[in-house]
Amino acid sequence: MKILLVGINTKYIHPAISLYQLKANTSYESEICEFTIKDSNESIVNKLENKLNEDKFDLICYSCYLWNIDKVLTISKIIKQKFPIDVVLGGPEVSYDAMHFLVSFPHINYIIRGEGEIAFNELLMYKDSLITLDEVSNLSYILNGEYRENKTKIIDLSQIKLATLMVKDLDNQVVYLESSRGCPYHCSYCTASLENNLRFFPLNDVLSILKTLMERRAKIVKFLDRTFNANKEYMISILSFIEKHNVCTTFQFEVVVDRLSSDVIDFINGLNHKYLRFEVGIQTIHNEVNKNVSRYQNMDKLKDNINKLNQTNNIDLHVDLIAGLPGETKEMFKESSNTTFMLRCKELQLGFLKFLRGTKLLDRIDEFEYSYNDKAPYEIIKSSTMSKSDLDEIKKVEIGLNYYYNSNRFIRTFDYLFKYNLLIDPYTMFKDLSDNIDNKQLYSLFIHLDEYFKLKHPNHYDNLHYELICDYLLNHLVKPKKWWNNLSKEERNNIYPLIVEKIPSITLHVLYEYSIVINNKNKCFIIIYKDFNPSYYEITLN
Repeated sequence: MKILLVGINTKYIHPAISLYQLKANTSYESEICEFTIKDSNESIVNKLENKLNEDKFDLICYSCYLWNIDKVLTISKIIKQKFPIDVVLGGPEVSYDAMHFLVSFPHINYIIRGEGEIAFNELLMYKDSLITLDEVSNLSYILNGEYRENKTKIIDLSQIKLATLMVKDLDNQVVYLESSRGCPYHCSYCTASLENNLRFFPLNDVLSILKTLMERRAKIVKFLDRTFNANKEYMISILSFIEKHNVCTTFQFEVVVDRLSSDVIDFINGLNHKYLRFEVGIQTIHNEVNKNVSRYQNMDKLKDNINKLNQTNNIDLHVDLIAGLPGETKEMFKESSNTTFMLRCKELQLGFLKFLRGTKLLDRIDEFEYSYNDKAPYEIIKSSTMSKSDLDEIKKVEIGLNYYYNSNRFIRTFDYLFKYNLLIDPYTMFKDLSDNIDNKQLYSLFIHLDEYFKLKHPNHYDNLHYELICDYLLNHLVKPKKWWNNLSKEERNNIYPLIVEKIPSITLHVLYEYSIVINNKNKCFIIIYKDFNPSYYEITLN
């Protein structure tokens, strides 16, 4: 018996790790075919047809998520019409509403709900006549016109293999690794809240995989744990191991920051390597909104812990907000956005509420007068407290925020804005910047921000203009197109000898041939573009 496992990923760099998990935990022969959502349906169908014509497969299985469900349903139906092969779906998008998919799309034979490793192997054993159909756990299907749902089995994680190292191109893809499954929290908008049985993989298995990944110098390893700091000792063991063995790999974790104890903060701040990224779901700063979605968040502790983590710069902090949560108005979201932005994390992502299948929030649609798109990703359209125009405005803020802050292209400029308390209302600033973006090329973005500063901060304009040019120059490997008034020949002849005097390693020839120099009130920034390896200096001229 042979099985074809099909993944349609968001990008090439994001492998379908769930399919590798299935393959690693069965003795039956299976083959993985991966595509991306940018691949046309025709292209995917042609490749699957070629595969099915070349070899005999007994099952074809698709991994289903928000981003690929429409594509999967279309492609799987076309393939089923051409090949009499059983179709199996699995993944979070079909797990919590299996009846809907089986009834609405009769070409689907089986749906595996939730964790699939054991259930998948049991399904293959059934197809091999070794067990009966009702013995296959986590399985949904139609039998004699009636919907059937077999018992759910919670997996003992010590009994399954982690498949991380089976992924073919670890050097060029994000590497996914689990150290736990389940979530201790009950957020009503999140499918993780539907599985509160928190379990951990054997620590030695996780550390063994980590050691191999670090030896192979994998670029990015993303832990799939819903709450990495749910077990303090387990977390510290993993971070200590990374600290001891890591060379260049970046590790990403989802962390509930307000639940970090002071000794854990001290431990993290004592790390020497800066290869850690914490993803923090703040979602809202308002207690009454959190209460509406069964969340509890200690904002004072959260702010204090983020400030402490930022002190050593050992962690890149990426924080999230969700627009459209029940009871939150646009003004409340604006407050959440401004307060969170002022925490000075590396990235602030503005997300929009999605009504995921199976979540408890779906039971309160009428209470909060929600309208949402009935197509994946089921995003909010409006609510009793957030109009469509409110959400459209927030999307403009998101655009400005992504281009000007999250892009990390304007680091010096924002450092100056923070230092001199010029960010009174970041929400409005990013909205204004987004309103007038005509050209999103880097050159135009800098000019646009420069003009904004000239209008909004005239007293600081000279300094902001200087910092902005420095940021622009640092974003290039070769001399870029200039959008500011360059030094005159007379100014260069006066300033360049002073630079050589201050920095003897630089010659006049190098300055005239390879450099760009910016001067502001005797503060001088020099960048030398040579061999695609820019070097820069900053000095004060007398």
